[in-house]
Amino acid sequence: MTFHARFLTILVFATGIFANNPFPTLEISTGVLQGTYKTSYNGRKFSAFDGVPYARPPVGELRFEAPKEPYNWTGTWIADTNPLCIQSFVGVKELGVSGEEDCLYLNIYVPREELSHKDNLDVILHIHGGAFMLGSGHFYAGPEYLMDEEVILVTINYRLGPFGFLSTEDEIQPGNNGLKDQVQALKWLRKNIKYFGGNPDSVTLTGMSAGGASVHYHYFSPLSKGLFHRGYSQSGTALNPWAFQEASLDKAKRLAVSVGCPIDTSLNLIHCLKSRSAYSITEAVKHFFGYGVLPFSPFGPVIEKKHDGAFITEHPYKMLVNHQVADIPWITSVTEREGIFPGAYFTDEPSVLEADFYTIAPHALDYNYTISEAYKLSITDKIKKQYFKESINVHDFITLLGDRHFKADAGISAKLQAKANKSPVYFYLISYRGERSFSELFTERTDDLGTSHADDILYYLHYYALTSGKLSNADENMKSIFLEFLVNFMRNGKPKISNIEWTPVNNTNTLHYLHINSPEDMYMATDEDLGAQRFWSKLSLRENSNYDEVKDEL
Repeated sequence: MTFHARFLTILVFATGIFANNPFPTLEISTGVLQGTYKTSYNGRKFSAFDGVPYARPPVGELRFEAPKEPYNWTGTWIADTNPLCIQSFVGVKELGVSGEEDCLYLNIYVPREELSHKDNLDVILHIHGGAFMLGSGHFYAGPEYLMDEEVILVTINYRLGPFGFLSTEDEIQPGNNGLKDQVQALKWLRKNIKYFGGNPDSVTLTGMSAGGASVHYHYFSPLSKGLFHRGYSQSGTALNPWAFQEASLDKAKRLAVSVGCPIDTSLNLIHCLKSRSAYSITEAVKHFFGYGVLPFSPFGPVIEKKHDGAFITEHPYKMLVNHQVADIPWITSVTEREGIFPGAYFTDEPSVLEADFYTIAPHALDYNYTISEAYKLSITDKIKKQYFKESINVHDFITLLGDRHFKADAGISAKLQAKANKSPVYFYLISYRGERSFSELFTERTDDLGTSHADDILYYLHYYALTSGKLSNADENMKSIFLEFLVNFMRNGKPKISNIEWTPVNNTNTLHYLHINSPEDMYMATDEDLGAQRFWSKLSLRENSNYDEVKDEL
């Protein structure tokens, strides 16, 4: 029996809000929910509902299918569990394959002991990162900081790896089920958040890394239209090279062969994969990493053929150029040393970079599938010459990874979207490294490597693995700054910070952004070539402006 089958039968009152109950309880469109009480960072008691179904379990014949509306239930759903979508922790033997297919659940946190339909609070829906391969709504998104504000936080699971992003490049398996799960969560929120005291007409999407790219993708999808009203993409946009799956048909065939399935037609391929165990499919993911755990996103979003229910049918770069993007406010950002992920994996063995650079580079920099074998050597030569003046070293490799995977395309995305829309686009770069850093998790070291990928998430979401106690004074001040601009952005689309004039990106080739160096040192800056944009654009990799349409047939 899966965790969601646990019920407690109680009398259902017609009012929908349940008095004299030791737990927060309410009635939503699918039945009665019972949550728990928790305590915020500053000691405020709040209502938490962990593990609420927003779609039917995607198992059996629903595997690899678009999400379906959740079932109604009788009795009371006890919302106090933390499910995990099935995923493979490649390279971590102690974890291996974890989670389950029945995982389409979300978590709702309300800064109230007693819920009221009349509160009409602004809502955040946060999409977790993890390279479209790992993570969950509970991964790092603790609600304790935000529950000291007058906002509701929703975090979600979505299908990962091949379960969320397998594609045969046709209507049999068009792909993007993980993104369609996110749309289903937004639809669920639109229908139900009012019962928790939330405003369905004031929803801000936030996300980090793959979650940030997901947020940006929703700006291009007709399925997401009208379901959210502002977006905030941290260290991830739809134009990043890892945010788009190359050779998806080839990968679908390789996956099928690895678990003994035919590949003569898409129909037979998918029919067979539905009969295989979730464990065997997830375990087969290890075959898609060309070097160690690189590329880190072998499965991810694709451009679908036009069909009913398609999430996206044109490349987002083309849509930006043609001004086909939701005209609503957007914040996007990068950290100073983004490339600590995945560059941290080489900090203990720097000599490997020098010895194997020509093998590592196509996988680490995500061009193994975007250029022919004949050009790989010359492309790698150009990259080596651009970033390494003498020997190949970890410090410069981290710079290279940060430019390639995050900075260059973040700047391009912001400038193109600012040109396309009347709604403002805001950009920041953060070089502040707090007392704790994600680099400690990536490297298992505590030395200061700079502001890591994902570090800025620590100032509005509570990641228990890094910040279990009280923050330092400086980190406390940085948390206050992030909460201030985020709450203001949720209210009116403007990320206002006291005594700082944060101006939007304008319609020029120069990127205008807020540089956050410390709580006391923030200022507007400009850059015409963030992340060596010009260099990467000249390489003519098969992506963004050079992308070719998907094939019509298997």
